[in-house]
Amino acid sequence: MGLKVGHYKRHRLLLTFVVVVLVFLTLMSMTTFLVPTRMLSDIQQTVSAQVQLPPPDSTINWGAYMINATTAWPESTGVGVKIAVLDSGIGPISGVKIKEGYNCVDDNTDTTDRYSHGTRIASIIAASHSAQNIVWGIAPDAEIYPVKVIDDSGVVELEWAIKGVKWAIANHMQIISISWYVTDNRNNDLKQILDEAYYNHSILIVAAAGNNGREGSNVLCPAVYESVIAVAAVNQTGYRTATSAIGQKIELAAPGENIGTIAPNDVPIRGNGTSFAVPYVVGTAALIWEKNHTLTNYQVRDILCNTATDRSTPGRDTLYGYGIINATKAIQTVSNNNSPPPPPTTPEPETKETQSQTQSKTTTTKQKQTVDPQESPTTEPNLNNNNTNDVISPSDPSFISNTNANIINVIIGVSVSSIITSIIFSIIRFNKIKKA
Repeated sequence: MGLKVGHYKRHRLLLTFVVVVLVFLTLMSMTTFLVPTRMLSDIQQTVSAQVQLPPPDSTINWGAYMINATTAWPESTGVGVKIAVLDSGIGPISGVKIKEGYNCVDDNTDTTDRYSHGTRIASIIAASHSAQNIVWGIAPDAEIYPVKVIDDSGVVELEWAIKGVKWAIANHMQIISISWYVTDNRNNDLKQILDEAYYNHSILIVAAAGNNGREGSNVLCPAVYESVIAVAAVNQTGYRTATSAIGQKIELAAPGENIGTIAPNDVPIRGNGTSFAVPYVVGTAALIWEKNHTLTNYQVRDILCNTATDRSTPGRDTLYGYGIINATKAIQTVSNNNSPPPPPTTPEPETKETQSQTQSKTTTTKQKQTVDPQESPTTEPNLNNNNTNDVISPSDPSFISNTNANIINVIIGVSVSSIITSIIFSIIRFNKIKKA
């Protein structure tokens, strides 16, 4: 017995309806893929390359979000700003614009980091914005000059530190980054060379305040000097970390707990301490300087302080200084002012009489504790009940782009459509054979 014509027509109509629906859904899926591609090509004509990538992971790069660097990057990435990182050397590391520096320990140009400290500082300052880097630097286009003043065992001698500052002066650096400190500031030689760099050569100097906050200690040398910006550390809630130094010399605060960094050989690892707060200020200063190369170090310092987000009593306090740095607000201040900022409020150098009152006759030739006391390349403290030594996974899901996800959606949609269509054809054919 043959299949009735009306019955077959109903099957054909049902099949046609299903196929139309499936084609519509497939086209909708493809649209979600094609539209962002077209929009991306439009954006590429007006926006720099780094802002077209997926946004940096907020758990690894939470510090960049806290200081509003992510919204400052379309305006500035620190292009051409010269930064001397006085530390244990840098590298090997990819994704950072490293220039030839100097090894003040061995008097040569080998600046390889065998203590795994300077590399991590440099990564926060200037790691490139790419899908390969899970840590995104605050000023990815700044020029980083490694100046090795810490030896491979983590010791700095005063002679090496002074030599490093002199190298920065001779090579026309704009910023000096110091993520170490000494516990004895009775020798005046380091102060004098830093004062010369700041007051006579327009170099901005940023240093770690120290990690003796639990002991109620004051800011340590060299951050205690007037020519140096002393940086305190805050956690992800915006409060001072338990170990961050306290004192009237605190000038600014920045993220310094559970910080994503990149160690030599591109190994991602967390870090804690005021050492890791310094590069956020350094990177923000580089963003400012790219926007206006004519600014002096006094003016950049004023912008950093005047645009900081206040965290305590209005004005300067002993915990946060003027507050947590705010990169976007700093850039907006520079962009909105065609004329230079008002005269700097930075204190003038101490007079010889003042120096003679504070200078001790004792001369210290070697300072043992150079980096934050609770840090080491292999052992770090647990300040917030998290495992801060865990290596950051490079396969973090936030780095899967929306484009890839849309491609997967299209493939799934087409496959499902084909399968359902095949099933319907098979059912109809079976019915035809059965009815025949």
